[in-house]
Amino acid sequence: MFFHLLIWIVSLINQISYSFKPPKHDSSFYYKTHASVSVTNPKNHTTSYGIYVAGQTITVDIPTSVVNVSEILDWKVVNINKDRLMFVHKKKPQILINRQTIKEIAYSGELSGSIIAFGDNEALHVPTIFNPNLTGPVPQWNYLELLHFDDSNEKVSVVRSLKWLKDDDWKFIREWKMTDYIHFEDKLYLAISRSISKANSQSINREISIIRLCLDKGIELISSAVEIHFTRPEFTTNKINDAIFVFIFGTLFRESHELELHTTQVQSPSNAKVYNIYAMSDIIALFEQTANECASGSGNINLLQYHLRSEVGKCKKTSYKSCSTKGNMVPSKNVSRVLVGQTTSFANTFNSLATVFHKIQFVVLPYPYIKASILMLTKPIYNTSICVFSAVTIECRNFIGNVDNYTEFAEADFHVNKHPHALLIVSKKTGRVYSDSIEVCSNLNSCTRCIMYGLYFDCIWSNSICTLGDQPKNKTELTVDYCFKVIDISPLIFNTSLPRLLKIQLDKPVIRSSQEQLVIRAGHNHCTNFTMNGPFLNCSMDLTESGEFKIDVSLQNDRYADAATLSAVSNDKVNISAPEREHDNNNLTLILIFGLLVSSFILVASYTDQNKKHLKEFYERARSTKIMQTATETMKSKFSPLMKRLASKKKSISVKSKEFSLPMESPKSLSKKSKITVTDQGKIAKKTKEARKVSFSMETLPAKKKSTSEIAVTNQLEIAPKKSKSKKISRSRRGSSLTMRSKSVTDSSKLTK
Repeated sequence: MFFHLLIWIVSLINQISYSFKPPKHDSSFYYKTHASVSVTNPKNHTTSYGIYVAGQTITVDIPTSVVNVSEILDWKVVNINKDRLMFVHKKKPQILINRQTIKEIAYSGELSGSIIAFGDNEALHVPTIFNPNLTGPVPQWNYLELLHFDDSNEKVSVVRSLKWLKDDDWKFIREWKMTDYIHFEDKLYLAISRSISKANSQSINREISIIRLCLDKGIELISSAVEIHFTRPEFTTNKINDAIFVFIFGTLFRESHELELHTTQVQSPSNAKVYNIYAMSDIIALFEQTANECASGSGNINLLQYHLRSEVGKCKKTSYKSCSTKGNMVPSKNVSRVLVGQTTSFANTFNSLATVFHKIQFVVLPYPYIKASILMLTKPIYNTSICVFSAVTIECRNFIGNVDNYTEFAEADFHVNKHPHALLIVSKKTGRVYSDSIEVCSNLNSCTRCIMYGLYFDCIWSNSICTLGDQPKNKTELTVDYCFKVIDISPLIFNTSLPRLLKIQLDKPVIRSSQEQLVIRAGHNHCTNFTMNGPFLNCSMDLTESGEFKIDVSLQNDRYADAATLSAVSNDKVNISAPEREHDNNNLTLILIFGLLVSSFILVASYTDQNKKHLKEFYERARSTKIMQTATETMKSKFSPLMKRLASKKKSISVKSKEFSLPMESPKSLSKKSKITVTDQGKIAKKTKEARKVSFSMETLPAKKKSTSEIAVTNQLEIAPKKSKSKKISRSRRGSSLTMRSKSVTDSSKLTK
């Protein structure tokens, strides 16, 4: 029982050590993390950079002598340790040590594809596979893999992966590439462009796949994967060049489609580029339906690894649970029939630019900004355009038209800057940065929205308008008693014998959306079940802590990591007398849980820090044990002839002792003489032992103590002189002789001992 418990604890520690929670992203990167590194001052760039990883942001100074600006903006950073910053660049994992030295770190393969960082040194890698002629052999890749970046030991390891079904998968996969992804709430969606072939066939089946992963599964997110895929008649002749997610919502929500896939395709044989849009009406339901059908054992659902080989994998019948496939590894469904192919004015607008496309990118700001743009990136960059969505139209403009000396940026790279939020182009030759700000503040039309969502973007509410402010700001002054205030509260006394209804009057109504929460409390006493009527709030006070407290009314949004919390605090205090509790089981339970958590964290920390040390000690002990065993076997083989000779001598002593005879005497005299004889023989044996020298060679052992076999051989050598000296003893005595075999055997036995 204890052994099983120990295994469970070690397994739990292993999961905790490599687990992550669903990240809470900033609003500007809520749907997609466009960049890990941003320039903190595009107008006057020096060496200051912002590093963003899964909702966490740090600022670091990295000298130009270490890395130039055009390279660092391409980094895919996976942690926020300033002194040991780990990232992927040019398909290799690397580490920046103390902001001065860059070195490569150990990894068995090549990071050829896209990297999505989850925080806690974890990242998803989707390899890019391109083998159009199906030539082999090729290095075995994973279709998906979760990586752990160890900044202490400077290595990367694969934690979980979606592997090949069989060793010849490479014979079927011509192309596998992630073209885009989006994340929101606790789900991650991957867009995969792939080309697959049947065995021994030259035909090519081109597909676009969308894979859903559940981020709340931590390191087991790959096991939660569900896939839908589609193909189109035009894919037979057209090569898919790019495919991106476009998520239209709010006032821009034109039709019933939640998600669109915008693609650029290359026609054959003309090599002309075209722009096609595909839409799905309810993508979330499609994934749930696919997983549910597979759990029911439906024959309409295949498994991804079989589908890639043009084979059929049968779903196992099991109970259905969202985000848990329970052994059905990646249920896969063809949704070509429910796909809607669109030909709209938007597509026609994009087609006019398609001939010069290099890449397309969708940049969106969610509620309350409601702003979406598609970037049409070209090489050279002269024709790069920004197309902004509005409620009924889309307007495109040339990005580089206002740039002075734009020839300097002919081969520049294009980037989305997080803070300040802007579009950047960076010259590879000179490192010069040109930025075009993305307007944020003007979309926030109230004080609460301006400060809650715009404070991070340097917005300020002034003269009933949200504008960009360049001056330093005091966050406390702008978030407490700024957008709304508490002007009256009643009653001022709460106890068990009085009503617990709290009435609050604000200076103005607080308008909130379904994403925002209103929190009312007095110290640790929360006010729940509230109702709102204009500026008046009513709620029921829970009495848990006694004392005098001011009433705090807060408006917050837990969806975004960069959303500010707005508060209003009353001038008056309420007097609360909470009921006394002699036996508070809840507090006891919390204390026990807290103690357990602390113990678990200590155990995890100890396990993480000492794991390698203990493993090393284990190997050393195992090696020492092996050496001792080898030495013992060697000694046994060397001393085997000696042991046989000693055994034969012992047998000879026993046989000759039977012939031992003494003259007949009285029993008392005989007993006395026997004792004298034994004593004399013991002295003789001792002298013989001192006189005789025995030498033999032995292999040196690492242990301090002698092995059992060594001690045994030494004892045998000490006993040998005694046996050889007592081979035959006879004396002449007066009187008749008596043969005493039994007595002689006994005496010989004593001598041997």
